[in-house]
Amino acid sequence: MTSIHAIAYGVVQGVGFRNFVQEAAEKNHLYGWVRNRKDGAVEIAAEGEKTEVEQFIQMVKKGNAFSRVERVEVEDGADVQHDRQFSIRR
Repeated sequence: MTSIHAIAYGVVQGVGFRNFVQEAAEKNHLYGWVRNRKDGAVEIAAEGEKTEVEQFIQMVKKGNAFSRVERVEVEDGADVQHDRQFSIRR
């Protein structure tokens, strides 16, 4: 198992990006959460198998049809608090 903490910057709020991230995480069998930040970025914490986490990061970097992801900062080894699911936090 591996875990990450990431911040996605760009046009990522108000465009369905958190739902997209949640769906991408569930497709990759990851646990964790996603939430909007006050600075307009989106914060993500995820945990799962290394290859699935890597695939997930690539999906996040591409974004959905309505977002424009400028960059994603990823930190390995995050302490991910989850209830064996991937949730959208408010």
